[in-house]
Amino acid sequence: MRKYDITQPLIVIHVPKAAGISSRKFFEAWYRDRLLMHYFDEAKGKMPVKYDLHGMHSADNPVVAHGHFNRLRQFGVDDYYPEVKQFVTILRDPYELTISSYFYVRKSGSDWKDQTRIPKEDIERHLIATKPNMLNHFPREVTSDNYREIIEKYFVEIGITEHLRTSMRWIAHKLGMPYDDALLGHHNATDRNQEVPVYLRDLFIEKNRLEFDVYNYALKKFLEQGAPPADNAT
Repeated sequence: MRKYDITQPLIVIHVPKAAGISSRKFFEAWYRDRLLMHYFDEAKGKMPVKYDLHGMHSADNPVVAHGHFNRLRQFGVDDYYPEVKQFVTILRDPYELTISSYFYVRKSGSDWKDQTRIPKEDIERHLIATKPNMLNHFPREVTSDNYREIIEKYFVEIGITEHLRTSMRWIAHKLGMPYDDALLGHHNATDRNQEVPVYLRDLFIEKNRLEFDVYNYALKKFLEQGAPPADNAT
């Protein structure tokens, strides 16, 4: 992966339901008012604000854009900040990601302007028909031929939701920021009120092979790093 360049803006890609709210506590503490939110306003149907990242950025006062960058909905990286070259994100097992998103949207989407985005079917039919909401957030279009190159060329670090504490320690280390364990919490979890049939996982993997190839490649690289240095802990 690439080395963080503090002279250039950074984008933190919040893949929905992949510990983005929990991890954001760290970025808020590190960057404060230099952390620029990039989220679609679902209630109003309003697109994210576009900032002049390079104009606002300096090595002494770095800016970071943080949020959902969904190219399928026209607020992806290429739509807003195609000139940015360095990214951080956290990925989650695509099957668990999709299940969690289903229950979250069903619970929280009652006031959304676009009600067509709320799944009406049960979880079984939803998993059979739905792709994970993951790769459309990547900075470039991902294929089976280029996903390794995209990860190595554009990402400073890819954390893993299932290893969130170690992920945030690595992100802190690579960005030159202090790690504070007190910031780590569990936020935005949604109760599940339906049973998920066990057989669906294998079927889901088979239908979404690229997403799992990307996740497994990132997971392998993450695990190979081992434990991060302890010199930035507070």
